[in-house]
Amino acid sequence: MSSKKEWALIVSLLLGAILVPINSTMIAVALSSISHTYNESIASITWVVTVYLIVMAVTQPIAGKLGDMYGNKTMYLWGVGLFLIASLGCALSPSLFLLIVFRALQAVGGALLTPNSIAIIRHVVSEKRLPKVFGYFGLGAGLGAALGPFIGSLLIDSFSWHSIFWVNIPFLAIALFTALTMFPQYKENKSEAPLDIIGSLLLAGSIVSIILLTKNESSWGYALYSILILLFVPLFFQTGKTHTASNH
Repeated sequence: MSSKKEWALIVSLLLGAILVPINSTMIAVALSSISHTYNESIASITWVVTVYLIVMAVTQPIAGKLGDMYGNKTMYLWGVGLFLIASLGCALSPSLFLLIVFRALQAVGGALLTPNSIAIIRHVVSEKRLPKVFGYFGLGAGLGAALGPFIGSLLIDSFSWHSIFWVNIPFLAIALFTALTMFPQYKENKSEAPLDIIGSLLLAGSIVSIILLTKNESSWGYALYSILILLFVPLFFQTGKTHTASNH
């Protein structure tokens, strides 16, 4: 692969991955506007933020395994495609419920996109350039999260809250087109080990319970989520030990 083509592919991968942290923080400045549009309380609107964090936290550990099983390129393409469709759905959502649904789908796309883009970089970038590229990746992710609210406020002041989702479309379209047309052919050693479904469900239950505990404001909620955490977390670690022992 030529140097110019390699850098074009790197920029495409980074472009898709950086949009994930930007969208996780950009939404924060839009909550008031969204509340006004749907005539819903801020407490209800915050689920637009919470569902993204929950689904991302639950899905991302599994996304890497899916890449090992079905191919990093395939999962990356699914991630970019889902993120694009979900961004369009968020921008056009006629109700808060559909906005929350599309935000969850957006998080699934982001979770698939991020770890698999890193794996693809390892395959397509020369070893000499890897440290520099991963440095750009880390810098971009950090800046994306930090600049999200600033970018969001500029877009909302100039247009409306819908623009924070519309702005994703051209960048994701470029990332998807580049991935489909420029990705080199390379051999992927796909894993034959099955996905640990029980462990994944226990991990999901642990993460969801912890996040909901931080959002809770009632005494019964604290008790319920604390019990669930005490149930799910030890079972998850016990299942992990059993799964590791069985593989050996």
